[in-house]
Amino acid sequence: MKRDYYEVLGVPRDADLPQIKKAYRKLARQLHPDVNCEDPECEEKFKEATEAYEVLCDDQKRQLYDTYGHEGLRRGAGGAGGFGGGFEGFGGGFGDLFENLFGGAFGGAFGQAFNQGRPSGPARGEDLAVDVELTLEEAAFGVEREIDFEAYATCQKCEGVGAADASSIKTCVDCGGSGQIRTVRRTILGQIVQSAPCVRCGGRGQTIEIPCDDCRGTGRVYTGRSVTVNIPAGIDTGQRMRVSGRGGAGERGARPGDLYVRIRVARHDLFERRDDDILYMADLNMVQAAIGATITIPTLDGDEDVTFAAGTQPNDVKVLKGKGTHHLNGHGRGDQEIHVRVLVPRDLDERQKRLLQEFDDTCGTEHYVEQEEGVLQKLRNWFSG
Repeated sequence: MKRDYYEVLGVPRDADLPQIKKAYRKLARQLHPDVNCEDPECEEKFKEATEAYEVLCDDQKRQLYDTYGHEGLRRGAGGAGGFGGGFEGFGGGFGDLFENLFGGAFGGAFGQAFNQGRPSGPARGEDLAVDVELTLEEAAFGVEREIDFEAYATCQKCEGVGAADASSIKTCVDCGGSGQIRTVRRTILGQIVQSAPCVRCGGRGQTIEIPCDDCRGTGRVYTGRSVTVNIPAGIDTGQRMRVSGRGGAGERGARPGDLYVRIRVARHDLFERRDDDILYMADLNMVQAAIGATITIPTLDGDEDVTFAAGTQPNDVKVLKGKGTHHLNGHGRGDQEIHVRVLVPRDLDERQKRLLQEFDDTCGTEHYVEQEEGVLQKLRNWFSG
């Protein structure tokens, strides 16, 4: 008796597609015969997990399975045959049901449209996702990164055809190479045309007399893979790249899946990123802030000497134009904002306190009043950054 597909994959019945794919990939790594050859039952367990994955990833099959179980899939063959006695004769699916009920060209057009949507032939490769962590500098300027992961790859021994020798690949005698079996019979409702994937060849249209020893006829093997990816400048945490055709290899020459690269940018010791701008906290002691100073400021391009005017206040912001990260898929760069923090000395001795007191006695309150900048000075400050 077949086990419940959700139990096979170890997922709840309300699991979404990413959960199902993640569970299957984990099982595939554990159960694949090429990896776990010591377990005599691993091949059957692997087939069971693959069958469960193929059903639960197909919306129509999953709905049929959730409603009628394994018997619904067997009788419905992926279509409407599992819906009970009233439609028991329509094992070919919804496409055949339209053709049977309406007949002629109208029903036939609906029948072909539905039947063509049903999968046949070698399965397309799986889409994969990998996480990549970048430094802030790599994200700002772009980087070429080699990514290692595990996935299905085209079998090198048979070059993906699945056969030990090309001469052992034969056109299926049951379906004549179409991958579909169509049967026609007449009923009181009219002509019934049923179409289903060929059982002998699994919808591939070909059979293999002597399968490849490495891939067991699938044309692919589970192995370590490596892909070099050019990550563009300006990318940020949460964004992802699609590398077309670099996911899992398809069965026996079928189209490969895609590789999705998910980006995370690591925290930086000095800088904080806000969109394409870089934020930096600069420390000035109270004397430097009062009389002005030139200090060395780190940037993504290296150290740079920056001059702060006399009377710089806490939380003032100085902007270095074009010193941020590159704009993603665009021209130019963001800015670097330098936020000022003024440091006040601690633990002064008596002489230092006396000198500060003398300074305070000679400094009137007018020196502490914030002065309103004129329009000309504001323009100068804006252009100088």
